[in-house]
Amino acid sequence: MILDKVSIKNYRQYRDVEIDFAKKSNQNFTIIKGNNGTGKTTLLNALTWCLYGTEIHSYGQYTAMSQCNNKSANLAEDGDEIEVSVRIDFLDEDEKAVSFERKKVFYKNNGELRESPAGKSFTVTKQVGNDFNIYPDDQYTVQRMIPKKVEEYFFFDGARLGEYFQHNSKQNIRDSVFQLSQLNLVESVSKNLGKVIEQYTHNQKKIAPAIGSINEKINQAKETIENYENKIEESNRIIDDAELEIKDIEQKLLNMDSGAVKKAVKRDIELKENIKKLEKKLNGTDGYGGLVAKRRKLILENYPYLLSFNSFKKFLELGEDSRQKGYIPSKYKRSFLQDMLDEGICICGADLSTDTKHRKAIELLLKETDPLTDESEKVTSELTHVQEVILRRVSKFKEKDIEINSQIYETSEELEEARAERLRIKGILENTSIEDIKVLDSIKNDLEAEIRKQNRNIGTYKAEIRMAQDKKVDYEQLRRKQDSDSEKSRILSEKIEFCENADEASKYVYKTLTKNMQNEIQNLTKDKFIKIQWKEDEFVDIKLDSNYELSIINKTGDIEKPGDLSDGEKLCLGLCFMSALHRISGFDLPIVMDTPLGNLDVDMRQNIAKFLPQFVEGKQIILLVTGTEYTSDFRDILYDNIGKEYTINWDNSENGKESKVVLNG
Repeated sequence: MILDKVSIKNYRQYRDVEIDFAKKSNQNFTIIKGNNGTGKTTLLNALTWCLYGTEIHSYGQYTAMSQCNNKSANLAEDGDEIEVSVRIDFLDEDEKAVSFERKKVFYKNNGELRESPAGKSFTVTKQVGNDFNIYPDDQYTVQRMIPKKVEEYFFFDGARLGEYFQHNSKQNIRDSVFQLSQLNLVESVSKNLGKVIEQYTHNQKKIAPAIGSINEKINQAKETIENYENKIEESNRIIDDAELEIKDIEQKLLNMDSGAVKKAVKRDIELKENIKKLEKKLNGTDGYGGLVAKRRKLILENYPYLLSFNSFKKFLELGEDSRQKGYIPSKYKRSFLQDMLDEGICICGADLSTDTKHRKAIELLLKETDPLTDESEKVTSELTHVQEVILRRVSKFKEKDIEINSQIYETSEELEEARAERLRIKGILENTSIEDIKVLDSIKNDLEAEIRKQNRNIGTYKAEIRMAQDKKVDYEQLRRKQDSDSEKSRILSEKIEFCENADEASKYVYKTLTKNMQNEIQNLTKDKFIKIQWKEDEFVDIKLDSNYELSIINKTGDIEKPGDLSDGEKLCLGLCFMSALHRISGFDLPIVMDTPLGNLDVDMRQNIAKFLPQFVEGKQIILLVTGTEYTSDFRDILYDNIGKEYTINWDNSENGKESKVVLNG
């Protein structure tokens, strides 16, 4: 959506103002310059009041000012009505108009200004073809286009931007990101599908109680899985927070004056990282990919060969003994003699149908051992070949097993040595005479204990999930086996199964998009923040955890939080973070920034002017600036991107106050 114009009548300082905004993609900046107190914040509040009926942005010392323009009020006679209104006109991608207008009416009574209860109205006007349709009190369109929850990310106060990460909790920031990216819509799909499944299950239980009960158990298993998955996510968050705190403590310990402490802490950090690598090498990730898992897999793959080798060898030895004695297995003997009886001719040529004595002799031979045949030689040869294959497999297994066992032993030894050395370092730090070191080390030990606890919890939760998944699979198989005479029940089963598959797909999409979103915001914020800095190589990286808490890594490897930065750096970080959020936003809206440059130094201001057009990437930008912010050097750098410039002129006559917005040039 493109902001076309804003019309304001009798709203606070503005008696009759219309602002037409720059709309060209290559000249997408509109500059509105005014001194403090002339009405820049009022313009922001005019937008939010029009859309939501509330003035969201703070006036500071000007909060006592009436919403009705005091000059219009002073000039009005008793009985006169004064209409206060704000109208916002947008254009969509097809240049169709969508307008929002809010009004209220004041009147003069015995020299006093009063608000008319019946004078309030809010309308949305939409262009359809060449027609304009008016929709009274259409809050749905407002929330669809510009939800109130994300308003501050499009109409924001630059003076507060530097403190954004201090004033907003991690959860609020995370929720805002989900609103902006509209991930909350994907999340709601799963919740709604759960309600649908629950209703279908309830209906089915009435028709087919047995199947309905099975579906209830499937739902219970799914709830158990989801519950433990949430617990795993929470444990991982606790671990992430603890690890960040540990790094901060380690940095503080390294900054201590004691050389021995520095050396011990530095070595402890090295050992801790090495232990992580060794544990991963030994046990892999979640029990997979490590040496122990490889050996287990090797044994399982070769178990049939190991188990059968001795028995098979003994069997071949018995077969060889029989072959040398001139006997073959009875099934070959019976086949050979039975063929002669069936054909009626003996191998010697006698007619067995007439020669009964000969026939009886052959029948007796069926019960005795027979001479060795070519077939038995072939079978013995094949079995010997199989024995050789098994022998080679077993031999190869022994070689591989010895190799992996050796690696496991060496890794375990190295791991134990590293752990023992860490214990010695812990003793050194605990026994030191510096009290601050003792306190920090104690906190660090508690955090490491918490990490171990949460890792144990995660292991327990995963075991519970596996058990619940097995139950779910069993119940689903049982449900498929159940026969029902009811056509309604069968249809409900199909619907339930479809919703379950859709639910699994939506959860997968949600988790994938959530992780991708986190990585994209992190990378965009890092790229923008490092570019905008005037101190070369001062900051080298930015990390964003799953809670959307930012950590800044400086060139020495130290971790800094937003609160550790200077005021200018905080403002820049907030600006870069906001810019990253706009990139991933699911809302096509202009950006209105009040006092975006604050008290930035000249170098930082010039960097912002240089990179801001790249940051916003063609989005429509309205900057509300003071004269001290909008310096000639800033204007010169940004000049090619500026479509329109306005100045707010302040008039404080004997009749009252009035701000006028004048187009420059």
